[in-house]
Amino acid sequence: MLRFDINLLFTIINVLLLFAVVKLFLIKPVHKILDKRRQDVEEKYDEADKMTAEAMESRKKYEDSINDIESEKERRFTEAKNQAAGEYERLMEQARKESGKIIDQARKEAEEERQIRLRRANQEITDMVAKAAERIVTADQSEEMDKELYDRFLEQAK
Repeated sequence: MLRFDINLLFTIINVLLLFAVVKLFLIKPVHKILDKRRQDVEEKYDEADKMTAEAMESRKKYEDSINDIESEKERRFTEAKNQAAGEYERLMEQARKESGKIIDQARKEAEEERQIRLRRANQEITDMVAKAAERIVTADQSEEMDKELYDRFLEQAK
């Protein structure tokens, strides 16, 4: 049976004292260490969450920047393309005008050259006719002579 004597009382007091000492010197410091570790881990998680949020924000800014650059590139490309097309049209129009002027000038020069050649040909024909008439008038007029003069005239006209 269970007896209640003084030893039991001292045993209970020793157990309580041992419990108090263990709790005071062992459990409380261990709980403090665990609480500090838990707090450090939570701080690390908070810091990681904060860094993740910053990284996401930076990524969004980067993507927005890339999109802005792409749109600016497209805008400038379109602008340059339109400007080049306008410049091309301007140069082509200028070339058409210049070629028209050159063609007109060439036509005028060709017409002038044709007129000069016609005048020269008319002058030569007139001179040949005058020479032929002079020879006919000054020469004996025989049928053979006329044929010969006519043949020479044709030969010279060629």
